[in-house]
Amino acid sequence: MFIAVWTFIALAITMVVYAWLGQGGGVAGLIFFGIMLVAVILKMVFGALAPSNPDGERLQG
Repeated sequence: MFIAVWTFIALAITMVVYAWLGQGGGVAGLIFFGIMLVAVILKMVFGALAPSNPDGERLQG
């Protein structure tokens, strides 16, 4: 769910940059993938700070 929310945020910001500010597709694409990279890094950091299991092992499934 975390990545899905960040995908919609990235799409919204990409459309604003592409349409309203008049930047090209390359700039909008870089902004989209930059936001998605931030989302993945945040997901990794949050996963490391609060593991799923108190023993430090992740639950399978």
